[in-house]
Amino acid sequence: IPTLKFLQKNQVLKKVVVDMGAIKFVVSGADIMRPGITEFDDNIVKDDLVCIVDEVNRKPLAIGKALFSATELENMDKGKVIKNIHYVGDDLWKV
Repeated sequence: IPTLKFLQKNQVLKKVVVDMGAIKFVVSGADIMRPGITEFDDNIVKDDLVCIVDEVNRKPLAIGKALFSATELENMDKGKVIKNIHYVGDDLWKV
């Protein structure tokens, strides 16, 4: 699993874009909920590792595990959809 510091220079994961209101929750370790997502790569497969970025700066905020495929995400409007596994400010970030 790449770290966020690595992803700042080397974008190797599929992206999920969250709105600005979701940022404070994401960087506090919260899982990503469907209403906070504004865009996502259409080739995401369930269990893929994805990079969570903000909609303005497109900077990596977190790395998560997709709980659904892109096709399933398209048809959802609520619920937890990505498990947050590494985020800005966590212990790994501080290393």
